[in-house]
Amino acid sequence: MDDLSRALDEALLKDLECPVCLQYMVPPIKLCMNGHNICRKCRGKVTFCPTCEARFSQIGCLALEDIARRLNYPCANRQRGCLELFSIERIAKHNSVCVYGKIKCPSLPFTECSWNGLKKDVKEHAKAAHPKTFAEVSTFHDPYLSRSWAFVSCFGELFTYYKQIRNGRLCCAVRLVGTSTEASKYKCEFTLRAENGIEQISNTFLVRGYSEDFETIFSSRKCFILDEETAKIFVVDEMLNMSVTLFTL
Repeated sequence: MDDLSRALDEALLKDLECPVCLQYMVPPIKLCMNGHNICRKCRGKVTFCPTCEARFSQIGCLALEDIARRLNYPCANRQRGCLELFSIERIAKHNSVCVYGKIKCPSLPFTECSWNGLKKDVKEHAKAAHPKTFAEVSTFHDPYLSRSWAFVSCFGELFTYYKQIRNGRLCCAVRLVGTSTEASKYKCEFTLRAENGIEQISNTFLVRGYSEDFETIFSSRKCFILDEETAKIFVVDEMLNMSVTLFTL
């Protein structure tokens, strides 16, 4: 049924392509005297209908506008790999933050890196510009009780890890440089071990999508959170004995 629904949406979206910019129209949709449609932005750039050269009507196309409000729109970065679909109310916000568009270096705000580029180029940038915080592993150790961050490459994907002491608690999370749907295919396990090799704390969480910043993740508590004083129990030789492992679901 999902495939049928998606196919129907695709067919209807073809009718919502603006003849000028070829983008999908959203209300208000403008109409010429002969019934041809044009998006609001392009209507402001032309005097006559680009299809038949008729004058424009003052009435919008109510039928198409009603259809548009019921459809899920594909991301503007679809050709670059984003397969997410959103309602008319959410598509603009998604397009503005989509990881498949131009994005800033994921090391921000931890560095002052000015890089700006496409998702497919982030890994090579990270390796070249941030080699000390880049690793191609699925399990890594974080020996610092203070704030730390890293790029982690595994399973053909790039992840970002961040840890900080926040309001007296140790907070750790992993994000995928990808969408929330793609991130839901991965989980991360945080494990702290005491010096005696017996006592340990281990918790597993889903990897978060790139649209979620770390402050939001920490506030939502959808991550590893531990009282700072409890975390100090797992400091061995002045180093935190903590490992982070990424898994596929």
